[in-house]
Amino acid sequence: MDRENLISIQEFCTLYKVPETFITSLYEYELIEITTEENTQCVRITQIKNIEKLIRFHYDMDINLEGIHAISNLLDKVESLQEEIKKLSNKIDFYETNE
Repeated sequence: MDRENLISIQEFCTLYKVPETFITSLYEYELIEITTEENTQCVRITQIKNIEKLIRFHYDMDINLEGIHAISNLLDKVESLQEEIKKLSNKIDFYETNE
């Protein structure tokens, strides 16, 4: 695995001033993925934006982990539906321009 695309959980928690148990809880709720590299637990750099959002939900909006899990699932569903709408809209546009 490419180490430069990972950040250790300990380093992440220090930078963002959150406890490591919070990150572990996010993993247990299957909201993030944790990778073990050289006996160090890490998260992918590509997950940081999502983790920042989850931190805001919990610490700024005082939403518990169960609520974060539900919100995250709903947001994923909305994103999926938006992608489907975009695809269908593109198909309609294609057929309308080819008439």
